[in-house]
Amino acid sequence: MRRFFFDPGQERDGRILVTGSEARHLTTVLRIQPGTEVELYDGRGGIVRGEVEQLDSRRVSIRILSRTSRPDTDIPLTLLQAMLKGKKMEFLIQKATELGVHTFVPLTTRYCEKQTGSERQNVRWQRIMLEACKQCGRPVPMQIAPPILLEQLPPGDGSNRIMPWEDEPTRPLAPVLVRDHRPTLLLIGPEGGFHPDEVSMAREQGFSTISLGPRILRAETAALAAVSIIQYHNHVLEPEAI
Repeated sequence: MRRFFFDPGQERDGRILVTGSEARHLTTVLRIQPGTEVELYDGRGGIVRGEVEQLDSRRVSIRILSRTSRPDTDIPLTLLQAMLKGKKMEFLIQKATELGVHTFVPLTTRYCEKQTGSERQNVRWQRIMLEACKQCGRPVPMQIAPPILLEQLPPGDGSNRIMPWEDEPTRPLAPVLVRDHRPTLLLIGPEGGFHPDEVSMAREQGFSTISLGPRILRAETAALAAVSIIQYHNHVLEPEAI
């Protein structure tokens, strides 16, 4: 079943009016016909199953058939990701969405790819994230924060703070580092790695440096490996109870 997001303010009398880019995608790209059943997300955990009634290139009217709710109850995981080259950031935004990351924070470090965080780039990142939500059936979108400097890392707040580092010799990403059902901040460096001063700064902010094994991983590989391990420890990757 096709999935789409809708504005809760566009619901009236048992029907939902889909407009804008979602309407164009429904009609122009997918060529949806009246009578087709679709799944709609309101971005807050609400899920609606509906039937397309009327449509044109600018708006689609959908009759509500049933409604359920699946709020985001996962323990929040924030991925602080140093800027990467090319389309690697887009790849990570897509995969972080699928793996249930709560917030994605682009980060500027000494050796990272220098990017400006333009409005056009932000719009594209949001679109990639929403498409990933629809593909994987995630009803509550991942938040994408504005880019920050490493010096702007949030102060200690009791969260778990984890930083994979290639020069950490022995400490693995063990369950003890993901403890007490606390939110977790995961700090991932750029392709050029962290400068020693940056490692010291992160440690002063409460980050524990850990090893992801004996091999040097690409930044995007390290991010996805660490996210997957943390989500496993938080039981996020377990199947839903029936």
